[in-house]
Amino acid sequence: MGGGRTRREWALRSPDPSLVRGIRAETGLSPTSARILANRGVTADGDASRFLHGTLRDLSSPFTMRDLEKAARRLVDAGARNEPVLIYADYDVDGATGAACLLLFLKDVFPGLPARIHQNHRVTDGYGLRPDRLEAAAASGVRLVVTVDCGISDVDAIRKAGELGMDVIVTDHHLPGPELPPAFALLNPKRHGCAFPEKELAGVGVVFTLVRGIRRLIRGGDPGGSHLEPDLERYLDLVAMGTVSDMVPLRGDNRLLVRAGIEEIRGNPRAGVSALLSVAGIAAETASESDLGFRIGPRLNAAGRVGESRRSSDILITGDRREAFRLATELNQENSRRQREEEKILRSAEAALDSGPPVAGLGAIVLADPDWHLGVLGIVASKLAERFFRPAVLLRVEGGEARGSSRSVDGFPIVDALGKLSPLLSRYGGHSQAAGLALPVDNLPAFREGINRLASEYAAMRGTGPSAKVDAIVGLGEVSDGLMEEFERIRPFGMGNEEPVLLAKGVRVTRKNLFGTAGQHLKFEVEGENRRFEVVAFYRSTLPLEREGRLDLLFTPQRVYFRGNRTVRLLLRDARPHVI
Repeated sequence: MGGGRTRREWALRSPDPSLVRGIRAETGLSPTSARILANRGVTADGDASRFLHGTLRDLSSPFTMRDLEKAARRLVDAGARNEPVLIYADYDVDGATGAACLLLFLKDVFPGLPARIHQNHRVTDGYGLRPDRLEAAAASGVRLVVTVDCGISDVDAIRKAGELGMDVIVTDHHLPGPELPPAFALLNPKRHGCAFPEKELAGVGVVFTLVRGIRRLIRGGDPGGSHLEPDLERYLDLVAMGTVSDMVPLRGDNRLLVRAGIEEIRGNPRAGVSALLSVAGIAAETASESDLGFRIGPRLNAAGRVGESRRSSDILITGDRREAFRLATELNQENSRRQREEEKILRSAEAALDSGPPVAGLGAIVLADPDWHLGVLGIVASKLAERFFRPAVLLRVEGGEARGSSRSVDGFPIVDALGKLSPLLSRYGGHSQAAGLALPVDNLPAFREGINRLASEYAAMRGTGPSAKVDAIVGLGEVSDGLMEEFERIRPFGMGNEEPVLLAKGVRVTRKNLFGTAGQHLKFEVEGENRRFEVVAFYRSTLPLEREGRLDLLFTPQRVYFRGNRTVRLLLRDARPHVI
């Protein structure tokens, strides 16, 4: 059978004990939390204190980003002349939040500025700048376009914009290709010759860096300083949502921005954010990065996946709470539709795997179907990659072309692999762990062979099979309020600062039950060291558990808030029968 969950080895991380002792001495953290920081590479003298106590004053100076001062001056000039500005944004959460951040800021500092947002439709427009959209903008009098989360690869479209008499400021964070577009200014920390030290900003992070630069110019501040004016904090909720949803590493500037943004959401959520929290059943005062990534982000993304993208920025810029709740309700309904589409495609993909060659013999998963909805393929590819611990590429076939999304695992640089296979592709772009692509259907067999070969070579070079990295072995008695408070200090968790994965051996199972619309999820209770916890196992309904049996449990402890009560539950990562 092609399906089935790939069994992973458990690999206990073993940091240098002297580094762990040093972190404990520097921070006062418990051995478990100190091990986690060491496992995340926070090991140099002073690193742990900066990691735990860094503030917005520690953000990288905006004017170290190449072309930023030039772009900021152009926007200040546009504001002074009330010149029409088109903000051209990608259709995902990163694009929506970045566009909203820039529009709201420009409207705040230049109240009469005629600025507006265009967001591509995921299916009808696709990714990147469309020449016909630029022609329409030029005809309406627009002479300045600012891209958000796109533009770095749109050489021809931006050349066309120049011919139409428009200046284009590109703000993007995707990897540049061999030819840069002829833009007025090109802001991308990954471009060659850019001295900005934080290379892994999300698209909204690049926008916020531009916003900081504009504010400096307006206030006549010292471009070499690192002070963030307090009134910019009102936009950090948007920065946090886009950064978390785009799955960039939560280290350095990203960590500072997300942590401050979550505090802004908890204390003063804007109308649209408050409405989204409400329909998702989240109390603002307990909102976390997990809520942003797994509950708010999908609702915003639903606008582009199965509906009209523009609503994801509309809800973020409106100050009308009634309008915000109307939009949030629509997005919530479309998110439910997205979930149904996702389940249908997931079942179809699993059936295709079951009828094909064993997954264990594949370097990567490549599946294509004419009936799949393009907007949710990335989500399903992510689930397959996680389940089978292999890169996954899902494609919709239509009119002789296959379009879709890819997701990677274990550091395999998927966008680099696509670059090596570019002669087979019509277009591609993205990050090391997620990318979009299109290719002629006739090239599918050669592409499937090529991506399998590259992924297999990478796995062989790494010399490891599928494995789950374990931060520490603990007893259930160590999962205390004190440990959870320390985890709060280590947050926000995400790429580059993953949630802790702990191992408890020989815990006793006391009861279990299924939940979810189709009984696809599992809950059970475990006991050990006079402590009892509920364990939640998503999409693991078939996990074999014996009542009163004993397990070795791989888990992440999580705080759960319900009706004003705070408890700790364990999120299952893996489980095995305990062997004495």
